Amino acid sequence: MTAGTGELRFQGFDGAVDYEITGQMKTLASAYSPLRGLLRTAPETAEALFRAGDAALKLDDGRDCRIKVLAYSAGSDTAYFEIRV
Repeated sequence: MTAGTGELRFQGFDGAVDYEITGQMKTLASAYSPLRGLLRTAPETAEALFRAGDAALKLDDGRDCRIKVLAYSAGSDTAYFEIRV
């Protein structure tokens, strides 16, 4: 698992979030399936992210990733996503 604090950017938002990614980022380029993860932020930000559908996430190691939002529950501070190369 890869975890840290990163910078999330999507239309109308640019700020820090905590994230957890299942698997190791170094295997992403050779993976046949995307890595999945979750991020935690304010509930209203998680909802706006879900509505946006995708975003940019800069990991704490400086790597920029594109994420696609998969799920979110109303009122929750957690959104679930996948990363593809």
